[in-house]
Amino acid sequence: MFDVRSIELGEQQDSTSDMSMSFCRKRSFQRQACLLSVMAAFSLGLALGAFVPIIGLTGDREVIRPSADPSTDHHVERLVVRTSRSDDVHRRRLQKSVPNIYVPVSFVDDKVITPVERSLTEIDGNSVEPVEEEAVDQTSVEFVQGDPDLDLEGLYGIYWGPRIEDYMPKGFDGADTAAWQDYVNGGFVVSLKPGCGRMQNRMVIFSDGRRACARYRQNTDQIQGELFSFYLGQLLNMSNLVPSTASVIDVQSPLWVSATQDIASAQWKVQRPVVLTKWVSDLEPAGIPTPFQPLEKHMNKFDVRNITLGLEDIRAQRSLMDLLGAPKSTVKPPPIPPPGTRLDPDKLGRLVELAQWSDLIVFDYLIANLDRVVNNLYNYQWNADIMAAPAHNLAKQSDSQLLVFLDNESGLLHGYRLLKKYEAYHGLLLDNLCIFRRTTIQQLQQLKDDGPATRLQQIFEHSTTDKVRDILPPLPEKSAKILIDRIDRVLGQVQKCHEMFSVQS
Repeated sequence: MFDVRSIELGEQQDSTSDMSMSFCRKRSFQRQACLLSVMAAFSLGLALGAFVPIIGLTGDREVIRPSADPSTDHHVERLVVRTSRSDDVHRRRLQKSVPNIYVPVSFVDDKVITPVERSLTEIDGNSVEPVEEEAVDQTSVEFVQGDPDLDLEGLYGIYWGPRIEDYMPKGFDGADTAAWQDYVNGGFVVSLKPGCGRMQNRMVIFSDGRRACARYRQNTDQIQGELFSFYLGQLLNMSNLVPSTASVIDVQSPLWVSATQDIASAQWKVQRPVVLTKWVSDLEPAGIPTPFQPLEKHMNKFDVRNITLGLEDIRAQRSLMDLLGAPKSTVKPPPIPPPGTRLDPDKLGRLVELAQWSDLIVFDYLIANLDRVVNNLYNYQWNADIMAAPAHNLAKQSDSQLLVFLDNESGLLHGYRLLKKYEAYHGLLLDNLCIFRRTTIQQLQQLKDDGPATRLQQIFEHSTTDKVRDILPPLPEKSAKILIDRIDRVLGQVQKCHEMFSVQS
């Protein structure tokens, strides 16, 4: 006798088993199809990745040599970018109309280099680097030697040429400094007024109406730093430092006797040293040029050449959008001037300013100045707009365009004590500088040979009175040793630039 419920249950189980077997077969088929699809996609990708680039890069690599006709070869180096065949055709067309295109070269850790050529030809994916023994990037650039064009560029190897030097502002020389020291030694201060920077600094008014800035500090180190930094600038023949001299606050002396009440109001202590700096009128803020800003941070002969050829003006300054690959501007470049063309006043003025900046970078590195460009660089990590603001403690004379290096009190002592914290910023500026004033480097080499401590002490003894020397110590021996090391570092940078960029010394 059969149980009807048992028969129905058996039929249901058979039906469920059939459905389960059908589902398993379907899943197995899907897995096999997925595996086959992955293998097919991998094989196709491998084929495209391996063979298509080989087909596109079979074009001969070409280096453009100087023309036999000297009239068509005007420049010292020409950059040739290795590209694919299709890009070569485009580039040959460009080179017929624009024969010389130069790329700013930075040999410090610069993650992104934006070639001038990219904005002109709109060819993407060609990273440009100079040829070195150890290539930093996968692509390469070759420098083809030619004849320097001194009239157009104002350069001579890695040095500013006579064209630029002839237009440098006169500034302040040794005669100006000697005259100021004689004037202070025989002068009479009649009043002190607030001004000239920090709280206890004062504007000094002399009996004949002349003015000076008096730097007063509780810490003698800062007075030494200001004074010996000025002496170092004199030894390097830098004319951008305003004549300064040291004095001692003595209300019994003819210099200070008429300003006794103002001295008490300023809370100056007697028998303390001060630095009196000649007052300079018509000063205006000085900004930081683009080559020394963090997104550019290099200054070499190709940057100068781009300025002289008008290519620098059409380069969009690299910003966050540039780094993210935003579309480039399609502004057409100006026509290339013929060889021997004189620089227009605007370009000449820019190069003269950059020549002064090359001295500033060397000077601030030597003294480890914290209160100028390094101040801006250090604060850049919190305020990206600070590099567009005027440089700290730097001014420009409106009439002569002379850069004036102000407030160097952190140099040689206080700045040296903080090298562990700020040396990276000092080194960043120096490492990216590859154009110098020849006279500055010559004087620096002479100073190294003579011994900087000896020369600085000679000026100190010759320029100050016995009363000043009784109160103000000479430059410490430790600072003198650090200065020697930094002189060697600058001269090493000059040699490095000579090996990289110079065709004539």
